[in-house]
Amino acid sequence: MLTFIVPVKSERVSSDWPSFCKLFEATLKSICNQTDQDFKVVAVCHEIPVLDFTHKNIHFVQVEFEPPIKGEKESNKNINIRREIDKGKKLKIGAAYALENFNTDYIMTVDSDDYISNRIAAHINQSKNDVPGWYIKRGFIHMDGRNFLISTRKFSYLCGSSVIVKPNYLKYFFEVDPILYFDHRLTVLNNDINLSVLPFYGGIYSVANGENHLMNDSNIKKFNNRKGWLRTSALKRIVHRISTYRFKFITEKIRNEFSFNN
Repeated sequence: MLTFIVPVKSERVSSDWPSFCKLFEATLKSICNQTDQDFKVVAVCHEIPVLDFTHKNIHFVQVEFEPPIKGEKESNKNINIRREIDKGKKLKIGAAYALENFNTDYIMTVDSDDYISNRIAAHINQSKNDVPGWYIKRGFIHMDGRNFLISTRKFSYLCGSSVIVKPNYLKYFFEVDPILYFDHRLTVLNNDINLSVLPFYGGIYSVANGENHLMNDSNIKKFNNRKGWLRTSALKRIVHRISTYRFKFITEKIRNEFSFNN
């Protein structure tokens, strides 16, 4: 059985709690849209968000440690580190809860504002349980308010909703880098545990939605070279991005598979 672990930010650090609750509800609807209903969802939070959606497979675990509230003179770098640590703690708590209560075979980490394919649970549950885990290589990026997606072959490098592993392997993703307390970029664990590639587009990474602290509007601009377009280095970056990212129309198939409505 597969358990989805969703770390949820605190109301005390959200810029717009009602909007975040709507984003989180959309994520839960996407997760629970699985074609194979043999799964669980563990949402780890300080406060349980206000939702209009319920599902028998959703379980909430509330934590008591302090949320990462930004200090008056705290740098953006430091608060981002503390937010990533908060996320890491919640993932660990969620994985431990799933292992203890559901005897789950695999866990998948899902950020609280992303969307995932409804084919994931079926694919994982049909495996022979002898695979260490998978990572999502192919996925989509959606910028809030846009009527298109960007497909990418670097999804696991960009988005935390990309790791599917046996619960005991989650420990290898932590403390690799102090800024990325949970390093979802890894595809080889402990130097000898190779993760498999999920053989289909697995997720939609939601950015610039007002609640993503790493991929906000200002950080997205770093994807672009705002000056010096005719320099050789700039042209090389353009070629690389064209080969890595593609624009994609939002089809009815994508809407149904990811339970996605922009």
